Amino acid sequence: MLWENRLSKFINKSEETNYNAKKKYGQNFLEDNNLLLEIIESASLTDETEVIEIGPGLGFLTDILIKKSKKITAFEIDKGLIPILTKKFGDNDNFELINEDFLAYDLNKIVEGKKNIKVVANIPYYITSPIISRLLEFRSNISEIYLMVQKEVAERIASKPNSKNMSILTHSVQFFAEAEYLFTVKKEMFTPVPKVDSAFLKIKVLNDDKYISQITEEKYFKYLKAAFSNKRKSITNNMLSLGYSKEKVANTLEIMGKQRLTRTEEFSVQEFINFIELLEKQ
Repeated sequence: MLWENRLSKFINKSEETNYNAKKKYGQNFLEDNNLLLEIIESASLTDETEVIEIGPGLGFLTDILIKKSKKITAFEIDKGLIPILTKKFGDNDNFELINEDFLAYDLNKIVEGKKNIKVVANIPYYITSPIISRLLEFRSNISEIYLMVQKEVAERIASKPNSKNMSILTHSVQFFAEAEYLFTVKKEMFTPVPKVDSAFLKIKVLNDDKYISQITEEKYFKYLKAAFSNKRKSITNNMLSLGYSKEKVANTLEIMGKQRLTRTEEFSVQEFINFIELLEKQ
């Protein structure tokens, strides 16, 4: 009954705005006020916080962000939503709406010279990885990223060593940031209802460049790509593609106290950096 009431409420709002969710943009709207407030609380916003929102949709989250932050810059690619968002929030001095593809936009225009920007968004799931990658490019300006993503993706990004969820995506994020799975959101909380459950994810940028001070991005990701080239094989076999013999890799693993058949998902970021350094010295 509660879900039917929410759906009825959504339909009325949709009729009022004459808007239908577009599948091509991956639009699944979240309007439960208690959940929206939990999202805001998790992000620890203040009246000094500048926020970037990606995919505001009908503005349910935007409405609270405007009240809780110094400024919000919202990216909405769907031209059909621009009149709706402008009508709702156009009179707010701390609201800027950009009708462009977030991934193609020059973020320097809004982040240059700024620090500690936060991203809070219910993003289109089909472009989760490109969005996170793009945001981490501006880690000197963006301090924290809060995203609603597919539950499975959140589990992978926030995974720990020796977990079945550990992947190249895990390392790609955790090389630059700490990731934390905050809470699960059932699929029925969205309209239209997606096929899978979601999760709210926190990504906190490592402000001291903890790992970049030890190894270049280029080298780290060259080895990482090779190490995860076949998850069913051991790292000993996967390193063959970089020209290392099985004996050399096995010797390196032995020095680290690991077995010859160790798989890459058993490594933390720091352990993988140590592995690379030792391997190159063999």
